[in-house]
Amino acid sequence: MTEGSTAPAICFDATGTLIEATASVGEVYHHVACAHGVDLPAWRLDDAFRRVLRHAPPRGLEGATRDERRANEVEWWFERIRQTFQAADSSARFDDFRSFARVLFDRYESGEAWRARPGIRETLLRLNDLDSFLAVTSNFDHRLPKILEALDLDHFFSIMEIPFQEARAKPERSVFESVAQAAGRPIDSLVYVGDDPPEILRALTTHGLRVVDIGEVQESATLFDLLLGPSKSTAPATLPSTTPTIDP
Repeated sequence: MTEGSTAPAICFDATGTLIEATASVGEVYHHVACAHGVDLPAWRLDDAFRRVLRHAPPRGLEGATRDERRANEVEWWFERIRQTFQAADSSARFDDFRSFARVLFDRYESGEAWRARPGIRETLLRLNDLDSFLAVTSNFDHRLPKILEALDLDHFFSIMEIPFQEARAKPERSVFESVAQAAGRPIDSLVYVGDDPPEILRALTTHGLRVVDIGEVQESATLFDLLLGPSKSTAPATLPSTTPTIDP
């Protein structure tokens, strides 16, 4: 993309927009835990996980280097896993908790745990045909690049902004200044699509971005239409509406 290009420059969130889990958190936690000698119902683990995440501290920004931030992300998740099982059943005990937590953490780095959301690959292909500049701007952890590679989605994107790289996260303006610089475009020409909480989406609009809330995409509309505007839309693939998601 060259300076002054009229092709769109679009930032995509990850979970709930590009990808979705193939099974509930509770189901995955239950399956892996059973292999390590702990059997708790998936529904209880689902409920516990959501309660733990609601009260969890921020993650991904601690550490002076990428390696330190990556290690801190792992420890952050290990603590959330420990809290989830304690919240589900305080008597639950693992012979080797860290080995179990490592297997569970790595499970969510594999393509088996994720799938591309319906219609997103077709949308990305059509945007590529228009010479669009596509970026990933997600608060997911350092596993995201391998996930997108496993799902054959990584090649669509020219830049990926995730917290562990530069110790910054949405909705910080610097995240999108980096994308705008890479695209050779002003920041207020960027479009953002995601299912973030309303306060984050509102913050992005203060940076001048046009925001598309994926949670408001209806079956009668299309993501492609919303990203390019009615004058440029032609029978694209549809994406079903979604509810806000959390990274497991």
